[in-house]
Amino acid sequence: MFRNYGRGALFAVPGLHSWLRRNGEKFDVVHVHGLLNPVSSFAASACVRRGWPLIIRPFGTMSRYTYGHRRTAIKRAYSTLVDVPNLRHASAIHFTTKVERDESAWRGLSWDDRAFVIAPPWIADQARGQRELRRDRRTVLFLSRLHPVKCLDLLLDAWPFVQQSVLNAELLIAGDGDGPYVNEMRARAASIGTSIRMVGHVEGAEKRAVIAQADLFVLPSAHENFGIAVLEAIAAGLPVVVTPEVQLSPFVLEHKLGFVAQRSAQALAASIVRALGDAELNDRCREHGAEIVAECFSLRSVGESLADMYRFAVAHPPA
Repeated sequence: MFRNYGRGALFAVPGLHSWLRRNGEKFDVVHVHGLLNPVSSFAASACVRRGWPLIIRPFGTMSRYTYGHRRTAIKRAYSTLVDVPNLRHASAIHFTTKVERDESAWRGLSWDDRAFVIAPPWIADQARGQRELRRDRRTVLFLSRLHPVKCLDLLLDAWPFVQQSVLNAELLIAGDGDGPYVNEMRARAASIGTSIRMVGHVEGAEKRAVIAQADLFVLPSAHENFGIAVLEAIAAGLPVVVTPEVQLSPFVLEHKLGFVAQRSAQALAASIVRALGDAELNDRCREHGAEIVAECFSLRSVGESLADMYRFAVAHPPA
């Protein structure tokens, strides 16, 4: 462990950088995660200066959304002065989805054969609960950090439209966040009626129990670099409704695991109603969801892809 100082954009770990300068040459590759923060940026800069093979994983920080929300001028200046030189010289760039890779093009940087798309591996939870089949109610689950980017407010706007078509529908909201925002969402949910439950943060057995109660998972984010909760839901046998900005949306469409709705209350509601009433979709997800996730995101396939990327990086150190 290294002592850290500050917080947010000013978070710094000088001991880590000192250690890297002393020990970096002992390793074949340095894999740096993240941009727009001094810890990641200065580590990458050290590798570039010394010609050590370097991989940078942006973690979604090259999206238009990132530069369009909060401190935009500072982000652009920091990126231009610090991160862009590192990106130009990095041995490889590690994206988690094709959407993330393609979205980064607006920055005007050329990746050529340096861009690798490798998703996080899926490790099946052997203790996960079995999905319950019920007729008395239809439960829609939102499970995420409660933050404006997740667009819970949009889901709440859509909910009255859902209720008009699915009279026994209930909305289960699991997650926590900053107090003022959570309180605002609780007040909005309460004003809609008793069909909405907010259960706060869940993990472990509680999380598995919440997923087991659900018939459908919904994530209407304005920006989602990957969406591990989407995979968790599919692996538990749930169909999903997501927005195009959730970067797993092409995977959902390709494997027919749910619907991708535009970010409007009416469009989101229509997709939720359609998914709840689609017996073929529900059967497919319940019977094959876990199998599809395991096949596409297995430790073996992800590990082999990572090994290929590391070999490439070793052969292409910063010039």
